[in-house]
Amino acid sequence: MVVQMLPTTRAIELTQEQKTFVVKNNDFSFNLYRAINEADSKSSNITSPLSVTYVLGMLNDGAAGQTAKELTQVLGFGDNNKQAVNEYCKSLIEQAPVADPSVILQIANIVAANENLTLKDAFCKDMKDYYSAEVASLDFSKASSVDYLNSWCKEKSGGMIPSIIESLSPQDLLVLMNAVYFNATWTEKFDAKDTKQEAFTMADGSKATLPMMHRKAEILYCESDLFTAINLPFGSGDRWNMRILLPAEGKTTSDVINGLNSDSWSKAFWQRAQVDIKVPRFTTKSDITLNGMVAKLGAPSMFNPDVADFSLISKNRKDLFVSLLKQKAAIEVTEEGTKTAAVTVAMMCGANIYMIPDKGNFHADRPFVYIIQEASSGAIFFIGTFQGD
Repeated sequence: MVVQMLPTTRAIELTQEQKTFVVKNNDFSFNLYRAINEADSKSSNITSPLSVTYVLGMLNDGAAGQTAKELTQVLGFGDNNKQAVNEYCKSLIEQAPVADPSVILQIANIVAANENLTLKDAFCKDMKDYYSAEVASLDFSKASSVDYLNSWCKEKSGGMIPSIIESLSPQDLLVLMNAVYFNATWTEKFDAKDTKQEAFTMADGSKATLPMMHRKAEILYCESDLFTAINLPFGSGDRWNMRILLPAEGKTTSDVINGLNSDSWSKAFWQRAQVDIKVPRFTTKSDITLNGMVAKLGAPSMFNPDVADFSLISKNRKDLFVSLLKQKAAIEVTEEGTKTAAVTVAMMCGANIYMIPDKGNFHADRPFVYIIQEASSGAIFFIGTFQGD
């Protein structure tokens, strides 16, 4: 008899206030993905709202006035001060990577300043203490600085995001980046021998042929008027999972996304059931500029050089604003498990240069939504759609 010894997992411990933050930040996650989907609902895409949260959290640490108020509110922290935001980010960066030793999770941050920008000591200290961030001074006029930041991007994303910055100029003053890398095997793997080329119905009704993974299992299952869903656990099985949401007949992935919020998500009823599972083996990549989306969600001032207030970042420049907020993300779903990564970058300039029970079958043979979530905290790390492309 073979006994499989699974490593001991640990729950992420949060204060009651931080547990409330998770719920509200999950609303930010759903709202952000809704905005991404509205911009392009016909293509597969993926985002890490948590990666965006980390970059906005670092920006918030250096913000003041209306800019700081918008950032804390859009992230779901209400009127709480930046200390609360920082401590929440610190809790996740310290605890999430060790929640399940059989799952690889890495969260990394870097703050790189052009050599002519002098950062305030308090800002540098917060970046290191709360975000475990590397703080670097670089000559942005040299190509080696771009190479350095893109090498950091590639390394911290496990090679999934080879680069994110095309160029830097002496007018660029500050770069803040976060990387989230997740790599885990399914608690119960799919057998590659059972993967077959099968039909997948695209959103427009046309057919494609994709490699469909297949297995039968007793798993958590959820059914509503909007979707049916399954829960596929990773690693030891009690911390990390992927939840796949298949739109109900007559519904679309956009209908599902528009119906998601932290309240409806927390109230979804899950039960154990015997399910015949078919899920495509797939790879998706996204490259999304977030300026307009985050502005519409309630944080516009940081992009406006006339009103942005990042006066707590630098000793010698009070006119900083965010010229670009961008994320690249990628996911690979195979019989073995799931590997996914995201890198979010905020580039800052000075205001003098303006830039802008037996439930039968669950066959995911049409477009679907998926969410990767840590169970003990409830924090959503990735949201994506697969359209068959």
